[in-house]
Amino acid sequence: MVRKKFTGRTIYSITVLSAALILTTAVTFATLQSQNAVLSSNTISTTTAFLMVSSDGTTFNNTKPGFTFSNLTPGGAAVPASGYNIYLRNTGTANLSIKAAVSSTPTNLNNVDLSKVFLNFTRSDSGLDTTISVKSLMDSYASGGTSFNDIVNAGTTAQYTVKASMSADAYSGSNGATISGIDLSFSGIGS
Repeated sequence: MVRKKFTGRTIYSITVLSAALILTTAVTFATLQSQNAVLSSNTISTTTAFLMVSSDGTTFNNTKPGFTFSNLTPGGAAVPASGYNIYLRNTGTANLSIKAAVSSTPTNLNNVDLSKVFLNFTRSDSGLDTTISVKSLMDSYASGGTSFNDIVNAGTTAQYTVKASMSADAYSGSNGATISGIDLSFSGIGS
């Protein structure tokens, strides 16, 4: 094995070359780096979702009194024949996918089968037609409601009619039946 001995001159040459490389690299790096270019004071905000309801198309609020669906015959036509008007106004900035639910447990002394009692919603301008059982509306409350498969755009009002119907086998008896305390709740999910 042969060992080479470095002389002072060789060590000096290696040191000078190393210093030159380090200095060249540092100078090159320093000349390629720019100053910071800053976009300052950025803000991120979301759209808003706000839905209001009305029965007359004029006075809107979070809560309005509901309707009485009288003279409903099990297995008969939905009542009232022309339906009651419901207006949903989206005063937010997001388009809203509409959902409905029953947020209360109705009084049902005659044990009417609520899975066979229906609310039928028809949108006036598009003809969209959605029929949902009262039981489904009750069951969906905890999960945010049952979808109408409809959207109310930001800043607009949608008009619907609502009717009630009942399957022939939902109730039997001669004294009639009443279901009361049905709180129909509408919500909108940003879309």
